[in-house]
Amino acid sequence: MNRVMTENAPIQEKTVWRWSLLWVTGLFLLAMRPIEAFDTFWQLQAGKYIWQTGAFLYRDTFSLAADAYRMEHCWLHDLILYGLYSTGGYFLLSLLKPVLIALCGGLLLRWAQQRGGNPLVVLPVLTLCLIGSSDSWLVRPQLWTFLLSILILVFLYRGRERGWRSWLWLPPLMLLWANLHAACIFGFALIGAFWVGECWRAWRGSSSWRTLGQLSVCGVLTFAAAFVNPYGYRIPLGELLAHFNQLQVLTGNAPVGMAGNMEWLPPTFAQVPWFYLIMALWGATLLSRLWRRQLEVAELVYFAGFSYMGFSQIRHTTLVALLAGFFLPLAIQELLTGRERTRTWLARPVPWHWLPGLMLLAALVWGAAGAGRLGLGVRADQYPVAAADFVATNRPAANLYNAYDWGGYLMWRLYPDYLVFIDGRSTSPRHFAASDILDNGWEGWRALLDEYGINTIVTRTCFYDSGGPLPLIDGLVQDRDWSLVFQDGVAVVFVRNDAASRELRSRFAIPSRQAYQTMLEEAGRLQEEGYERPRTWLALGWAAFNLGDGRRALDAYRHFLGIVPTNLEAQSRIALLQRLYPGGEEAGR
Repeated sequence: MNRVMTENAPIQEKTVWRWSLLWVTGLFLLAMRPIEAFDTFWQLQAGKYIWQTGAFLYRDTFSLAADAYRMEHCWLHDLILYGLYSTGGYFLLSLLKPVLIALCGGLLLRWAQQRGGNPLVVLPVLTLCLIGSSDSWLVRPQLWTFLLSILILVFLYRGRERGWRSWLWLPPLMLLWANLHAACIFGFALIGAFWVGECWRAWRGSSSWRTLGQLSVCGVLTFAAAFVNPYGYRIPLGELLAHFNQLQVLTGNAPVGMAGNMEWLPPTFAQVPWFYLIMALWGATLLSRLWRRQLEVAELVYFAGFSYMGFSQIRHTTLVALLAGFFLPLAIQELLTGRERTRTWLARPVPWHWLPGLMLLAALVWGAAGAGRLGLGVRADQYPVAAADFVATNRPAANLYNAYDWGGYLMWRLYPDYLVFIDGRSTSPRHFAASDILDNGWEGWRALLDEYGINTIVTRTCFYDSGGPLPLIDGLVQDRDWSLVFQDGVAVVFVRNDAASRELRSRFAIPSRQAYQTMLEEAGRLQEEGYERPRTWLALGWAAFNLGDGRRALDAYRHFLGIVPTNLEAQSRIALLQRLYPGGEEAGR
């Protein structure tokens, strides 16, 4: 009997590993999406610069705001990106995301398995938490924050179970984190919340004060490790200051450049329904344990802190959803095992217990593949690829003005021949303010183009966040000082009408009104992405109107008015169209 049990034990463990690997592989496939983050390319350019020069960045070297201070808070991540690109191009670079997401999922699954988690409960709940984090599955440094946050939690709780030596991993993890991403400050919060829980356990006699002292020493060493980076105190403490600046968005007192950034606004249920569901489930399990007086204080502190993070700023909801996966699967299983029959059933996992979770993940992969969201390389319609080719080949006169989102890509493609005007890492309040005036076509926009010596403009035609039409396009189309020389379904390129551009205009000038064809295609593409952007209907209506498609314009404005019935712009445009085109028939303007 003993011999049989001994021989069967490794077979059972091997089976668990095989099922686990199958689930992690499915997660890898689900995260295998083309590069689509705007920030990826300024990070690539920074990594290239650091690698080639052997120097860190302290100035905004790649933009017209070259004198502005720049802290490259993710310099090690930048080097990794450039190393991957240099080795295997965009193909290898795009594999970084699914690898890190699969590691996160594998760690969370293993943690639950080692504590008796049954795959019938654990896999669906973990899948829910990971889907809740999927909006941040981008080639950006927060992927390292995802992974390192999980590792910090693992070693904190392992230290409680196995002894303080597990906590010795915390300082080197923080040292790595502080050089990969400035969000390392979040590690302080994770350790602090656990420390509060250990204080409670020591006071209640569940742990010793000596153990608490050991944790405190490791915590101090971990805090000190965050300062070992090329920028010293600015990375951990500067990120803390940035957090308080971000909170000013809620009061309307945000620094220039933060106001209007949708990442720093509170979320709504329509934007992140999975986050709301995850927090509701987690809260319910905590209430149940509170009722039974089995609540774990550290977990309660984590829940309170994560709730504050997620409900105050939408940018935090993905990290919170992911880290809920550390607690929620086992918490739900504990709740379900309150009944004797369920407890007996879940206590002995059998192979079919894996099937619901695997089938759920397979369905998600199938759906993503069917929607065309999976793949490797670069998602070309997110970036002005052809426009950058046009500028690099034909070399219109500098200086360059560009859309905020595309600054990173353009510096990657065009530096050092061109400096971008603004990008996702800009720190110049002056350039942020100027960009707002230019994009919105506010009073003085022409004077700003003259002031900065702008001779070439590479821009999108819709605001990326809201999907609404970019007023700058109207100004450029109507201004005789500017000519459209390039247009495709993604970007437009305008050049100043002067002697320097005469030869270029003679070869490539096209009717400026063709910019509205780009607007039409861009607005349609933004709608297909599935995010809530009702103002894309305004862009569709305005573009169709300027292209002479009265019927389509009227339909678009009516659709928008159905969403926002009080919108005066849509009301006035509908009235105008009805006067110009009675019956809504198609006609030219």
